[in-house]
Amino acid sequence: MKPLTLLLLLALPVVVQAQFTFTTNDGAISIAKYTGAGGAVTIPDMVKGLPVTAIGTNAFFGCISLSSITIPKSITSVGDNAFSYCLRLASVTFGKNITKIGSGAFFDCINLPDVTIPASVTSIGNNPFGSCSQLTAITVDELNSVYSSVDGVLFNKSQSKLIQYPGGKAGPYTIPQSVTTLDGCSFTACTGLTSVTIPKTVTDMGIGTFHFCSSLKNVYFKGNNPGLDWDLFSSDSKATINYLPGTTGWGATFGGRPTALWKP
Repeated sequence: MKPLTLLLLLALPVVVQAQFTFTTNDGAISIAKYTGAGGAVTIPDMVKGLPVTAIGTNAFFGCISLSSITIPKSITSVGDNAFSYCLRLASVTFGKNITKIGSGAFFDCINLPDVTIPASVTSIGNNPFGSCSQLTAITVDELNSVYSSVDGVLFNKSQSKLIQYPGGKAGPYTIPQSVTTLDGCSFTACTGLTSVTIPKTVTDMGIGTFHFCSSLKNVYFKGNNPGLDWDLFSSDSKATINYLPGTTGWGATFGGRPTALWKP
């Protein structure tokens, strides 16, 4: 091997490491901040002989030049808002040992088309893929013991909680009857959602569940008024709330939107 080529190969890890700032804790490395030029980035699995095990809070926040990220199997945790506002991010590859995805981890990654969550993930924070306007599918490995996906929608394993509806899915949606809880902001900025049917099993809806669903025209409730009308439909100026005859608790408005009797 020519001396110059050998020197370049030896220098490569140093160049890669120079794109990040790190913190050390108990013999492991956490990425505190990405300082590189963007493009396709592969996170190193070792730095100075220590394993890289975490991507810290806000580590890639607002890195608009980032186009893809490959996360090695050494990493177990992605912090809150770690990749928020990475506006050109179009590909995410998780390592097989990731266990935690923080709240808002990929918020407003508006060019991300799909994401696959490995079997190893046991903790997902609130609104992890919110406002991802091109996201059409969140797929969970079937061997995951805590989470699941149906038609690209993220649920807990028993499908009693709907965690995230992909922002790029368009048209009407009927929530499965197994669902009792809608996470806060679970439908935020789903601008292509035109109608949603909510089964009578749903008794808990988080704050801002349907914020900024600009195409939402009809919400159909199959049960009684759940009594949880705080800040559900902010900026949903076209939405009408429809309820069935014989159900109770409905007034002229719900969540700030007008109601109407639904006769299917």
